[in-house]
Amino acid sequence: MATRTDADVSRRRGTIGRMLMAGAAAVALIGSITAGCLAITGRFPGDSMDIAWETPADGNASKQGNGAWLAGDTLVRSRSDAVTGYDAGTGERTWQYRPPGRSEICLAEADVDSSVLLVTRDDDTRPVSSKRELCTTVAAIDLKNGREMWHAPIPADDGKPRFEPNPLAAGGGLAVLADQGLRAVDIRTGASRWTAAVPKNCVPGKAAPAKRHVAALLACGDPDKPWSDGTPVGAELHAAAFDPSTGALLWSTPFGDREPVSHSAGTSVLSADPLVVSASTSSDSEHGSFHSFDNDGRHNPPIDYSGAYGTLDAKRPLGSTTDGTRLYALSGYYKKGGTRHRAVAFDLATGQQVWKTGLDDSPGIGLNLQDGKVTVIVRTSATSAIAHEELHVLDAATGKERDVRSFHDTVAPHKIFEHKGLLIGANLSDYVPPPPPFTAYEPS
Repeated sequence: MATRTDADVSRRRGTIGRMLMAGAAAVALIGSITAGCLAITGRFPGDSMDIAWETPADGNASKQGNGAWLAGDTLVRSRSDAVTGYDAGTGERTWQYRPPGRSEICLAEADVDSSVLLVTRDDDTRPVSSKRELCTTVAAIDLKNGREMWHAPIPADDGKPRFEPNPLAAGGGLAVLADQGLRAVDIRTGASRWTAAVPKNCVPGKAAPAKRHVAALLACGDPDKPWSDGTPVGAELHAAAFDPSTGALLWSTPFGDREPVSHSAGTSVLSADPLVVSASTSSDSEHGSFHSFDNDGRHNPPIDYSGAYGTLDAKRPLGSTTDGTRLYALSGYYKKGGTRHRAVAFDLATGQQVWKTGLDDSPGIGLNLQDGKVTVIVRTSATSAIAHEELHVLDAATGKERDVRSFHDTVAPHKIFEHKGLLIGANLSDYVPPPPPFTAYEPS
């Protein structure tokens, strides 16, 4: 057996020392690369959003009756021929409602808190040889199991004045029909609750029921100068609120702060309580303002679509949202070299900007507000060879960025939900081939 000398030990120690030094250098190099990546991207390598599950593509999707909601642990998708429920944790189908006979779903409105979906559909009681009445029945569907709870006929229009094509609304435990006035029924039983007349010289439009009040948009003007549909010529847009228990009028006020807003404005209700409405100068205009009203009906300062903050994305459902005290919106503005994008928050009571967070040259696809954070999906520059979608998580109070992650797959949602660590995108398009109705992503 060979004898180990001090020289051998010394040489071995030197070799081990050199190996340790090399290893330390490698670790330091890896650490510096990781730190550099974190400094540049705001995330560690590998931090991304991957597909957790997706529902099968729906070959019969159509624009008519389209909608998507999250009720508890159930995702719901409506279309012209069916309403389908999916488990929000797995994407598995749990139930499906199909209207009877050959009737089709015309529109759908949900009261998520009451776990009820209202649909209007064709009349299914006539013989096949008779002319079918279209969109004359309202039905209530239990979002927990897809069962029809009740249905009732909708009175024919008969030329009654109405300036909105969608007369039905759901919320606050009520189903509200805008006719010559407003008519409310219990959303789970269909039992009549009350009827209410709108203010004199006004015609009802969209209703927005909530627990504290039933808000409504009205067209008000000179009744002696009506259009053929009964709407007053030159009518301006008003907001009103009714007692949800009795239907008594609580308040009514015009939209215009200093100038009237035409009843032909393109409107979208962001919140029923408090009432927050996006109103463009016409149905296809990019100009307009966000309007909000306090509990007594006083009109807060409007927030214009365009200002020092840029041009707000007010036309798309995912372009803006509110928590009742603030408005959050995506914005684009021009800077030397091209258009830049940002997320902006405003105080509804004052109309003033609270914060803005730059998204550089990445246009926002959509944003969602939940649990004190604003989730923004952006698409990197289309001119980039590695264009992709990114997820930016902002603090709702300050606008400071909490997290940034990349999507491995293309994202094109029309609605966004967050559920138990999953980010779920709902796609309501009727493209061919059709996309999956829901796709869920999780951080990796």
